[in-house]
Amino acid sequence: MKSNEDREKYLESIDRFIREQGYARPLEIARDLKVTPASVSQMLTKLSDDGLIIYQKYRGMTISEKGNKVLQDLDKKENSIYDLLKLMGCDEKTAKERACFFEHFVDDDLADRIRAFNIKIRESKLKITS
Repeated sequence: MKSNEDREKYLESIDRFIREQGYARPLEIARDLKVTPASVSQMLTKLSDDGLIIYQKYRGMTISEKGNKVLQDLDKKENSIYDLLKLMGCDEKTAKERACFFEHFVDDDLADRIRAFNIKIRESKLKITS
């Protein structure tokens, strides 16, 4: 995994646990991402140093504003890719799986272009059916 992709996956895992149970534990993150607890500890320190989470060893973690912005951007990318794949005829499950994978490799510029393309396709479909 690339460093950026790793960070994003850790953030997503932390966010998912916090949303589901109100907290995220390093051992749960390790199981979720299939990594060692030591790897989680190192990454939590990096995420904290980068200002993406607020982490105090043995006390827990929360996602910072900066971390939430990263998660929002990932969500927008995933939704844009998902919409494109659906427009291309992919079934729901495949589109969701692929979008979740590709979101980590699409930069902001490409995500904006995909979003704009999706809008153009929808508009052209509306004109054709009208």
